[in-house]
Amino acid sequence: MTAPSPSRPAALLRASAASLVAVALLGSGLGTAARWSDEAALGAPAISTGALGVRLGPATAALRHTAPGTDAGTDAGATAPEDVTGSATVPGVLEGDTLAVTTRMAIEARGTNLTATLTVDPGLPDGSPLVPHVRIDPVDGAPPLGGTGAENTRTVTAAHHGASYDVTVTYHVPAGALAEGTSVDPVPLTVTLAQN
Repeated sequence: MTAPSPSRPAALLRASAASLVAVALLGSGLGTAARWSDEAALGAPAISTGALGVRLGPATAALRHTAPGTDAGTDAGATAPEDVTGSATVPGVLEGDTLAVTTRMAIEARGTNLTATLTVDPGLPDGSPLVPHVRIDPVDGAPPLGGTGAENTRTVTAAHHGASYDVTVTYHVPAGALAEGTSVDPVPLTVTLAQN
């Protein structure tokens, strides 16, 4: 003999009650504190212990050519940067050139005793000849981010909540890396913020 199945209103009532209990636990801080992370391309998930997220503004890209010097192994200096924002490829790249990609980053970091690691991934494929350098500069009096010993990572705390920073990744073309006049595809740089 099978048990009678609950009516539709009863099943909905139980589902609603379970949802209310879950919301009450999350809202009260009595839920479990899970480790979580956020990536710039994703929305920040809601958690019971606070919030952690990163938002990136539109990126700009500038190519700076380095003119060769009259003596072997020297250069005559860099040219004014050329705006290549939105280009599918960057043509005419030479040894010594640099491509700088800059974006404004806003941090959300609310929570008691919250610490997180911010990582900037230059997005280069394995074996790429380009050499990336990462800079993260505070904007409008934002507190400096904590150092970790690595150029592309920083420590974030609740003191950084609401602060903005300019993230610049400069890709340098070393000598012998590319044939003269090679095109370079823009790279998918990402910023990740993960709770410690």
